[in-house]
Amino acid sequence: MLHVAGKRLLTVMAIILVFSAIIAVYSYVNHTYTRAVVGGARSYDLSRVNSLIKFYAIGGLPASVESLFRSVGINLVHLLPDHVPAGFRLESNSFILISVQEAGHKPLSYFNTLINLLSNNSNHVIALINKDPKAQPFIVFDVHGAVYKALSKVYGENARPIIVCDPEDPALLQVNNTEKPRGCKIHSAMFKADLVAINTNPPGTVIVENLDERNVADAIVFILKALLPNNVFAKLEPLLPRELIPSTSIIDEPKDMVILGTVGWITNYTRGKACGEVTGYQSFYIRYYYSNVTSATGALYHVFYSYIVHSGKGYQTTCGWSTINHYPKAFATVTHWRTDAWPGQVLDDWGPKNVGTARTISYTTTAGIAVGKDFSATIQYSTGFTEPNAPYYTWMDESDPGFGRVATRHEVERGGWPEDKLSNKLFTVEPSSFGYLDPNKPGGKLPMIIYHSLYMELNTGDNVNVTLSVYLYNNNYLWKVG
Repeated sequence: MLHVAGKRLLTVMAIILVFSAIIAVYSYVNHTYTRAVVGGARSYDLSRVNSLIKFYAIGGLPASVESLFRSVGINLVHLLPDHVPAGFRLESNSFILISVQEAGHKPLSYFNTLINLLSNNSNHVIALINKDPKAQPFIVFDVHGAVYKALSKVYGENARPIIVCDPEDPALLQVNNTEKPRGCKIHSAMFKADLVAINTNPPGTVIVENLDERNVADAIVFILKALLPNNVFAKLEPLLPRELIPSTSIIDEPKDMVILGTVGWITNYTRGKACGEVTGYQSFYIRYYYSNVTSATGALYHVFYSYIVHSGKGYQTTCGWSTINHYPKAFATVTHWRTDAWPGQVLDDWGPKNVGTARTISYTTTAGIAVGKDFSATIQYSTGFTEPNAPYYTWMDESDPGFGRVATRHEVERGGWPEDKLSNKLFTVEPSSFGYLDPNKPGGKLPMIIYHSLYMELNTGDNVNVTLSVYLYNNNYLWKVG
């Protein structure tokens, strides 16, 4: 059972599917920006994106949101629910904005409109906007339910969902309980964030807790790179600001595994201790892969791969009479396969291991359980600098494989560079790990339940942390609300 409130929810939402997505390939591209503003945010020009991605607003949007998108050059095409011309279909790779406040008054109307607009052979991103701090929880639930049911109707119930859980749910904290919970409390950020972007083909989700003038450009690019197919985002790269895109990405994906899905996030900001000004933020997404192996005795082993892209940025700010340059100093990235709670959830391999220092980090992980299959991945990432005396990473492996805990700490070493050259620079690290379900041990059955913690600290000590848990399955799963 999900721990959710509101009787009205039962009549509107029969099924919640939390969707996942294909991650985009990254590279450096040319950038354009106009001016610096207080707090370190910059006004970016994303107008060239309109040539490849169409942005639609169904019904009315809050004026502040319209202004945010137009401020970075995004053109919005407005459509009225229940008044879409017959036969009209959205173009592939469309970006659809829906106001929760508007849709909450007539979720059935938006449900029918989406069914008429979407095509089951195209990719679309649906962004649910909830900028109303007084929005009633049952209204938010109703709108999410209407959207998920429409996607299920159009794309079928064959999506492989990733259930994003509240990590403090007591059901997930029962150590040494061999019976796994069959449901969880959905993470509150899904219903409280300013924007939740849902991909449709393949499925996926991105959560933007705060959407404002400081990060609207970052959020749009983040959503596009997290949710669009690789070949589509590759065409966008030359049109996007260079400093909004991580410098490197996964080199070789696991060959004999399928992409199960993605959870993406942009967290709350970091704030200065003295003046309370916004000093930076972190973002991340996690891509999951799946396959299985049958042993000589006929036992079926479910194998999962968790690949994390963990980024952060600091701003140049003013506090009193001082100008302060902020940049990421440390990343602490944790994936806990919960072997301590369920011995059948086994951590297999992870990286990067040991302790090292470099501007570019490369490593390969391999699932040892997968004899005869190519369950290996090669990752390469960097600080993005190649100049002499430029910043570099020092990384430390703080994992505890007996408990199923993978913990990697990266520290950004400034080298000989001045701090003002590091403000507004996006740093990215990319740890990953393999785990599998051993059917011969307690808890070695679906779902695979994983805990994540993602922490970033700036050079000034300002920090931010996000924790979540996920349910991973291998096939269709209907998530009943009750």
